Amino acid sequence: METTLALNPGNSDMATRQARRVVDLVTRVSVMAISVGGSVSEAIAMALRITATYGVTVHIDITNTSVIVTQHRGLEEDPITALRVVRSRSNDYQRLGELQLLVDDICARTVGLEEAADRLAAITRSPRLYRQWFVTLNVGLMGAGLSTLFGGAPMDGVLSFFSTCIVDATVQAMARRRITNFFTQAAGAGIATAFALLVMVYMAASHHTIPLSPSLIVASGMVSLLAGGSFVAASQDALDGYVVTSSGRFLEGFVQTGGIILGVITVMWVGLRLGVPGYISPSLGFSTDPILQMVCAAVIAVTFGISSHAGYRTLAICAVLGAAAWGGYIIGMQLTGSVSAASGLGAMVAGIIAALGARRWRVPQLGLVTIAIVPLMPGVMMYRALYMIVNAQNGTGVATGDGWTLFLEALLVGVALAVGGSFGALIARPFTLPKDLRSRLATLASWGAGQAVPRERRRRRSQPPADPHHPALNNPDNDPSMTGTWAR
Repeated sequence: METTLALNPGNSDMATRQARRVVDLVTRVSVMAISVGGSVSEAIAMALRITATYGVTVHIDITNTSVIVTQHRGLEEDPITALRVVRSRSNDYQRLGELQLLVDDICARTVGLEEAADRLAAITRSPRLYRQWFVTLNVGLMGAGLSTLFGGAPMDGVLSFFSTCIVDATVQAMARRRITNFFTQAAGAGIATAFALLVMVYMAASHHTIPLSPSLIVASGMVSLLAGGSFVAASQDALDGYVVTSSGRFLEGFVQTGGIILGVITVMWVGLRLGVPGYISPSLGFSTDPILQMVCAAVIAVTFGISSHAGYRTLAICAVLGAAAWGGYIIGMQLTGSVSAASGLGAMVAGIIAALGARRWRVPQLGLVTIAIVPLMPGVMMYRALYMIVNAQNGTGVATGDGWTLFLEALLVGVALAVGGSFGALIARPFTLPKDLRSRLATLASWGAGQAVPRERRRRRSQPPADPHHPALNNPDNDPSMTGTWAR
């Protein structure tokens, strides 16, 4: 989607060398924003704020795989065009926050072009905030928190911790070998399901009396894999009008989800064929104490924030937002009784709070929303749906339609989360505009692609058309009441 901003057209005083440096800088900034998890509107707003600071008119075209920036310099001069490819995309909200601070400093004229380029290179080369082993441990804690949230026993939490750690370690090892996301997601989901299968075999063989729910092991592993999806960013891009990027991100998210489904169904089918007794009977429920639920939601948000490399100060905000989102979900269930509607309400609450506080807290708004809605993801619901579908195919008396109905409901919950978080941020947008004029106009330009366009726009009476030979001026059939009001 192409976005244009002209604050100082025809600036002939800018040297060609400086213009090239500005275009190169905004191209690199945009690529960096997309690669660390930013939305297209955020990337374009950053780029337009920089170009507005230097009085440059640019056209920006961003997709989820490339960025093109062009400065048209009239008919007598060749345009300056830069294209860079977005080679990798992974959530790193610490770098995204540092990038926003860099853009703020550029717009405040506290850094020049050379220093800005050096700082951008330092952000690009900087190591991840947390070491991989620490991230894996926190992913395991997220799995334990999810198990506790859904009413699991302490032993369920321990088993979910170890299984989710194994899933994350396997996915990261496959990613280092450049295996595609579809197969890494399938392998991770298969490992979580196989771990639950082994637990069921052990329980049947040893007559284990401790109540366990191995379905929570699978659900925790599925949520840990779903949490890295791009549905929130895709939804925000769609609402902002960047349909090409949104379509690519949605397709990427559906491919990753398809890998999870394939892994779960394959291992589940093998287990049923082998005759595993009492194989993972799924159940859906929550801890009975709402306070404990909100505490678990806060823990889940913090641990996922660490896996997304959110800054230290941001983690406390993540805890508050995670608890607030779950509180919105509880209220939604009391008001509507619908899981999808309640999930959308919880995500909307998180979106509003994140949008209102992101600039003051100096943290990325999209990252806060993505982290806050992780406890609401329909991992248990999706597992139950897949379980019913596979059981029906094996002739165990479960109706196939029930499984597909629950599966569609799980997808609806995912859509509600993505749209609710983006809609909440959209509601708060009028209160989040920057104070300085250049940044305000640049931000408005980045939002403008999704605006509704009326069929006909009319000038005010004080603004007649510039062309005196306009047909409306010479048409005697015009309505006299419309004199001085012209269609544009």
